[in-house]
Formats: sequence, C-alpha cells, structure tokens
Amino acid sequence: MTIRANKFLAAVLAIFLAAGTLLPLPALAQEAAVEVDYRDDITVNHPYCVEQLPGGNLLMTRVGHQSPAVVEITPAGQEVWSYQGVQAASARRLANGNTLIADSGAPGRPFVPRVIEVSPAGKVVWEYRLPSPARAPRYAQRLSGGNTLITLPYQIIEVTPDKRVVWSYGWGRPVPPGTPGHLANPVQAVRLSNGHTLIVDQGFTGGRVLEIDAKKRVVWQVGDGTYDPPPAIQKAAPDATGNNEDQNGKTIVPGRDGATASTTAATEKVRLKRPTGAARLPNGNTLIADAGTSTLLEVAPDRQVVNSWSWRGALAGLPVMNQWLVTPLDQSRVIVPLTLTSSKSRVLVVYMNKVFSGK
Repeated sequence: MTIRANKFLAAVLAIFLAAGTLLPLPALAQEAAVEVDYRDDITVNHPYCVEQLPGGNLLMTRVGHQSPAVVEITPAGQEVWSYQGVQAASARRLANGNTLIADSGAPGRPFVPRVIEVSPAGKVVWEYRLPSPARAPRYAQRLSGGNTLITLPYQIIEVTPDKRVVWSYGWGRPVPPGTPGHLANPVQAVRLSNGHTLIVDQGFTGGRVLEIDAKKRVVWQVGDGTYDPPPAIQKAAPDATGNNEDQNGKTIVPGRDGATASTTAATEKVRLKRPTGAARLPNGNTLIADAGTSTLLEVAPDRQVVNSWSWRGALAGLPVMNQWLVTPLDQSRVIVPLTLTSSKSRVLVVYMNKVFSGK
C-alpha cells in the first residue's frame, strides 16, 4: 500500500468488509467471550460502524480509497446486500426495510456530504445534502415522526422530510469549552423517548455523554471532556483470613479498567477516555461504551457507575491498531469493529462479565 493510500485511510477511518466468515468462538479470557468474529483479510478498507440486525446479520459501513460501501453480511459470512460508492460514517436499517446512511461524500460521486435513505433495490428515496466536507455527517437517526436527527461536526440538527431544519444544538464550529452549546467532537446523537437528545461527544482529550432537552438545556451529563483518572489503589490478594481491605480499612472491589479500587469508586466522577456509543435503558440508566478503556459502563441518573464490564479479554493476543465505533447492544454485550496492525479487519460481538458493581 502506498503512503498516500495509508494517509487516506487514516483520514476517512478506512472501513471495508469483503469475503469472510462469522465464527462463534469460545471465551478468550475470563472477562469476555466472543460470540461472533467476522474476519477479513483485505487491507485497503476496514469496518467502522456496525449494527447487528434482528436476524443476526451484520450491517456494516466500509470506508476507504477502494470500493467504499455499506454491506449486509449473514452469520455464515455471505454478503446479501450492498450499496456501493459511499463513505458511510453510519448505516441503520429502518423499520420499512430501507437503510439510512450518513455519507461523508468522498472520494466518489456526488462529492458532497449527505444523508440518504436507500431502498433494498438500491434506489435513493430521500436525500439531505450538506454544503461542504466540513459538514460531513457522522451519524443519522430516523425519528418516529419522520424527521431525521443528524450528527455533524460541532452540531446536531433535526431535519424534516421536506429538508427543513427545525431544531439544532451546537454552534457548527469550534467554540471554547464551557460555552453553552459547546461540542468538541460529537460522534452520535439519539432522540430519547422523553423527547430529549442523548449526545456522545468523543472529544479530543477525553469525552462526555450529555442529555439535552428540547430547549437546549443540559439536564444530565457524565464526563467533562478531560481524562485524568486517579492512580489505582494497589492491594495484594486477600490473606489467609480472607481479609480484602486496603490500608484505610475500605473494602476492595473490582474497579473500572480492570484495576483495583475501593468502594469509593462508585461515587467518583465518571471519566470517559474515548466514548463511542451510548444507549438509555428502560430502568433510566445509561450504557456508555468507552473504546479508550475497552469498558462498558452503566451509569445511574445520579451519575454513579452501578455496573461496568470489560471487553479487554476479547482482545487478548490481537495486535489491535484501532477500535472504531464500539456500540452497546445491551447490558454486557457490545459490537467491536477493529483494525489490526496488519491492516486486516475484525468485527467482534462480545459478551462480558462484570468487573465492577456498585450495588
């Protein structure tokens, strides 16, 4: 691969899937078991955003300097559907069977960023174009009323079927942290059942997940855009009497990132290194996938971490170069798209055991 090609792949988060198989595997470590492992030996494109469809198929984006597309793969590894020529930051299957695609617009025609709805036959039935690559969409969600919620650099917008912007949050350009409406690097926004919008702001020096009401007020937030975790408490294994207390008499429990921490960890502020996906649970808690620490957090409305899981064990022995948009499927399961140091691709569906519980 040429240096130019390598730079291009890095610029567009090189994503591609071709022939491969989906293989169920045994547990790789105590912390995690791999339920699905999609392997691809092609090195010019790699997976970025992946959705597991109800029947078990994987809907994947692939972005790169050759044959970018959105593809649907069966559990047996067979490609059953594709839409070619899009550098897709996200793709979601709609209830009507169509696919909603956030297309960055490069490197192929029409050379403009857009959000499109594509039928199973490959016909574009709806399109919303953005004015420049600086406004390339990163994620799109079709709302129940027919509007589309679009995540852009520095801004979230809601667009009607006739392409009118009826709601927005953010400036659409960089503004200083602390400015009302500040977004550093948003990668996902979803509308909640209460009408609020849940935003994953990946940031550059640490991330945040924030909930915005219809009046654009921040009503809930974890993370502050910085990542500076406290040093872990080092403690030997329990002695012969079963004692597992630290030097201050606090009970030791498994902590975030697989480290050891005291019970005070449950009340510390949540620190997010590189959040890539979030989901609101029926119980009101929020699941947050932090690819920077390979950790899935369940955070209560009072901002306490009540559970966490690690998928780090599933990566044991893999020469991982990058984890892309890791997204939670449910409590204890995530989809992990990977690029290895060989530039080959993997997509893992991982089931994890708890490493921390605040209950």
